Amino acid sequence: MTLAERINEIYLKRVMYYFNFDLISGIVEQDIVDDKGNNYTQKLGLTSPCTFDELLERSFSSDHFPMCDVSDEAMKLSQQSLLEAYNNGVEMVEKIFYSTIMDTYHRINYYLIEDEQTGRPRVYACCADITAEEKKRNEAYDRMRSIQIETDDIVASAQVGIWHIYLKDGCEPRLQISRKMSELMGVEYGCMSEEEMYEFWHSHVKKSSLPSVTASVNEMIEKGFSENTYTWIHPLKGETYVRCGGTSKHMEDGEVVLRGYHSDVTEIVTSETKQKQLLAEALEEVSKQKKLLQEALDNYKEADYDRRRDFLTGLRNRQDMFELLQDVLSGKREHIKAMYLMDIDNFKKLNDTYGHVYGDECLKAIAGVLNEYSKSNDIYFYRYGGEEILGISFDDSKDPDNIADELITLIRELGFKRDDTESKIVTVSLGYTRDNRRYEKMIDKADNAMYAAKERGKNQAVCFEDIG
Repeated sequence: MTLAERINEIYLKRVMYYFNFDLISGIVEQDIVDDKGNNYTQKLGLTSPCTFDELLERSFSSDHFPMCDVSDEAMKLSQQSLLEAYNNGVEMVEKIFYSTIMDTYHRINYYLIEDEQTGRPRVYACCADITAEEKKRNEAYDRMRSIQIETDDIVASAQVGIWHIYLKDGCEPRLQISRKMSELMGVEYGCMSEEEMYEFWHSHVKKSSLPSVTASVNEMIEKGFSENTYTWIHPLKGETYVRCGGTSKHMEDGEVVLRGYHSDVTEIVTSETKQKQLLAEALEEVSKQKKLLQEALDNYKEADYDRRRDFLTGLRNRQDMFELLQDVLSGKREHIKAMYLMDIDNFKKLNDTYGHVYGDECLKAIAGVLNEYSKSNDIYFYRYGGEEILGISFDDSKDPDNIADELITLIRELGFKRDDTESKIVTVSLGYTRDNRRYEKMIDKADNAMYAAKERGKNQAVCFEDIG
């Protein structure tokens, strides 16, 4: 089954609307009608056939559907931009749009596929309503941002500035500062880029203080926390004494984030008691606000987790799968060892005999044991569509054949009863591939192997490389 056929058969059934067009001509032959029967083409004042660029222009300027693009602006959307993406080997472009009148968010995935009959590139556009997820995530972000502003105001009242330094191999260091810190540094807030701000701060550290500052930064990175007092050359005041302290966090992409406070202690450097009192008060406020910030961050992570999970089974969803396969920075996809695609045998018959509630319970039970299995085996499971479940393995320690047999046995031993088949229990047919030279072909191979397993009698695993 081709990718285009799978999109039509599985994915497109769960979106608001979809359409496709020839990428070379850019002509959209059919009207765009959503799942409620609304004809967007007509509401935009157009008739079919029309061009994709005409649709875009009307969508962003129409009184009915004024929209703005809230997704990554690295590529401006147009027929030409999609064609350039296709020529660069991109298989899917995702955009998120916000309608100001309807107050809705829509995610449109543009799949760029070569037509098997004509050999010409074709675009399959799939639109889903993600208003609930986006609003939940925006609310979490707004809460986190509000707390951050309150933190800056509270700490600023103690004459303390807040800073964030971002360090990553191959990138220029970046420095973010609060308004109070820009005042303490004697610069206009927002007058420099983050890279320029870091260079400005670093170049004004007195040379004799550089060793202690470097040591403090290294200690912060290695141990998670450090404090230091050093001499900084203020652009207006000249030499000043600065008390600085902060924490570090190591991100998954290799970036290190340093966060801390900056206080001008020139007037009190000779009075250790007063210095400690002021710093203790500031640190106490920072500690309280850090807890609030962490709560907001946890809420944001929860919203992001919900966005990546299938609501029925708790398995990862297709969106999470596409993000993994499209993520070139994490390097995760380069370590894929095998892919597994399983399908519940005679699932339609199960639903027809016992009802969809029983079918859902079956799906949830299977998802439960797969989630448990994934904890001790480096494998991600996704609800790929309907009763189909995709597994992506990164496990080097176990042979893919053994994993396939374990998965078949695991689900068989659930003993989920059914009297409408000869086996009397719920079983799956599983196809998999060990050929990881091109991860983008692995799903097709696992899919073909799964159908081979069904043709051979179901309730078994078949490897694509063993199909003769």
